[in-house]
Amino acid sequence: MLRELSYKGVYKSDQDHILEDFYFPTLSVATRYDRAVGFFSASTITCAAQALSEFVTHCGQIRLILGTFAEPEDLEAVKRGYRKREIIDKIGIELISMTKNISDDLFQNRFDTLAWLVANGRLDLKIAIRERGMYHDKIGIISDDSGDKVVFAGSANESTHALLPTHNYESINVFRTWVPEHSEFCEPHIESFERLWKNESRGTAVIDIPTAVRDNLISVGQSLGYTPDPEVEAAIAARIELSTEGEMKAAHDKPSKPKTINGQPFKIRNHQINALRAWKSKGDFQGIFDLATGAGKTITAIHAVVKLSEKIDGLTCVIAVPYQSLADQWVDILSKFNIYPVKCYVSRSQWEDDLRCLIHELAMGSRNFGAIVVVNRTLKSPKFQECLAKIKGDFLMWIGDECHHHTSQAYEGFLPKHAKFRIGLSATPKHYIDETRNERLNEFYGDIVSRYTLKEAVKDKVLTPYTYYPHLIEFTSEEAGEFIDLSEQIGRIVARQKDCKYGISQQLTRLLMKRARLVGSAANKLLALQDLLTGERPTRHTLFYCGDGTIENGENTNTPEGSDVGDIRQDKAVSAMLDEMSWNVSRFTSQESRNDRIRILDNFRLGLIDAMVAIRCLDEGIDIPACSTAYILASSRDPRQFIQRRGRILRRSPGKKHALIHDFIVVLPQQFDTESEYAKRLIESELVRVAEFSSLSDNRSEAYEILRPVLQQYDLEHKV
Repeated sequence: MLRELSYKGVYKSDQDHILEDFYFPTLSVATRYDRAVGFFSASTITCAAQALSEFVTHCGQIRLILGTFAEPEDLEAVKRGYRKREIIDKIGIELISMTKNISDDLFQNRFDTLAWLVANGRLDLKIAIRERGMYHDKIGIISDDSGDKVVFAGSANESTHALLPTHNYESINVFRTWVPEHSEFCEPHIESFERLWKNESRGTAVIDIPTAVRDNLISVGQSLGYTPDPEVEAAIAARIELSTEGEMKAAHDKPSKPKTINGQPFKIRNHQINALRAWKSKGDFQGIFDLATGAGKTITAIHAVVKLSEKIDGLTCVIAVPYQSLADQWVDILSKFNIYPVKCYVSRSQWEDDLRCLIHELAMGSRNFGAIVVVNRTLKSPKFQECLAKIKGDFLMWIGDECHHHTSQAYEGFLPKHAKFRIGLSATPKHYIDETRNERLNEFYGDIVSRYTLKEAVKDKVLTPYTYYPHLIEFTSEEAGEFIDLSEQIGRIVARQKDCKYGISQQLTRLLMKRARLVGSAANKLLALQDLLTGERPTRHTLFYCGDGTIENGENTNTPEGSDVGDIRQDKAVSAMLDEMSWNVSRFTSQESRNDRIRILDNFRLGLIDAMVAIRCLDEGIDIPACSTAYILASSRDPRQFIQRRGRILRRSPGKKHALIHDFIVVLPQQFDTESEYAKRLIESELVRVAEFSSLSDNRSEAYEILRPVLQQYDLEHKV
């Protein structure tokens, strides 16, 4: 109940966190919320829907009034009913246009929440227009089941700048109806809102939400596929706040070690200390950390930044990553070490001026530390290269996350060879075929100075213990024939190009990709998965790794009714199958937007969806420690993908004590007679990795019994 909460009479943003101190706790016990606020804009939507995620779990109702600009003749026409529909439609088009092309995460989250409430009949929205200027009152009335009300008014219009203490100076006054002395303040606001809602306020016309706006909100709300959650909203707001605080502090503060991370006391592990010592002694501050996925490569590198910044005034750390989602993850972790980087990704207009300013201030000595996070695509841009060249090499620390990406010829000339301090991070730094790539890696980053294997990580309890179930999947006869043919072609080209200094040819690359897709999307995998899941209840925190190839869209693929006959991508087929089995799933592929991916990961972490169906974009770097069950359908000749995927699943997480992995391994049919050494070699290499992984599992004996027939066939029993 409202009267059980503690309230201040006035909340001021220089001392209070208005969102966390007032809105979240108050709305968490409310059953009715009346709000009139500002004029309709992206900021006001962010404003009006703030903390409404708390309201989603209740059965209460919301009435919301937003203001908008209007011409004097429009107001008169609306009041008289003349041209009313025309004017309302015009306002609707203007309002919809204001919500387009907004990339702010907080706006998107709150807009989605507002849309969800409208679509579920929980929120009524009206628009206020005035003859001169605009409606700009800011009042709120929050009620509970007992009839108690909290009334607030003030300058906070709930834009991001108003709600976060690092932005504008804002304040609200709070009154309670159960306090007799507050009645003279509460009643006028309550009566004023009622007059507005009934369109009885002098000089203001209040109209129903335009049909186009309502339809737009309902469409968004119905397409969400998840239920808005206050934890997600709070996390996004906290990230914005940390980022803003960082902008204010970065010019003067140096990195520092946190006392805790994720609620646990921070302590650097022995294998991380050993890596840093080797980086200094073996590589003279250059080298590669080959640490098992989930073993803390990021923390190890940031710890190096902290220690080096203590010795070097004016140090600039540049972190290059392959994807925006991984860049966001770095930014979040860096903030825990009091490091707030310039984020060189998304749009150049959002980072170019900040980057130039940072480099100028470092050169002038007005800053004693700087950090930059850049995605590889931006790294190669002329503007970024121009700025990077201005950083003196003796003060430049370069960190390449998933550094094997930088072995491509496409990065020739873009890596800063003048950087004195260099760290390459990868659980799989070496390419399994292309020695030219490996030479480029060592040429820039130096040698591998530290290794920490999966076996060591599981033994040291850095990673989660696991149960492993291999499922042997036979190619169809047609697939087996194509597999052997492709393997023969690949084998002959590799033999010819073995000593070629130019690396893998385009022809070989195409054939390797074609064979990988064939293996990853073998038709019998889907049938085996269907058999495995039939009769089982959906399980939260489950991950389905799919290949990026296609399968035949036959009657056994459980594709949606009415689909065209032909090929269908494996991830879509798996998603359709799970949907038929009443799983609540989201796909996580390159086709989803950045904001969608953030929401999907948050929903997965919170258990709002049962599972993610993913392709390659989860292979590298993205933390999903909540994942406790995985089905790996995406086989690959490349050990890099195999290692990355298993590491994603074995990361530790609060409450997670064990992981379960189902691995779908393709083999040639037993009756399939072939003399192809190239094809056998591929199967053998896959089985070697599988045998190693099974040998580290909690059920190694059971896994061995499943694998034994095929291990004997290929003379690989000694690998278990």
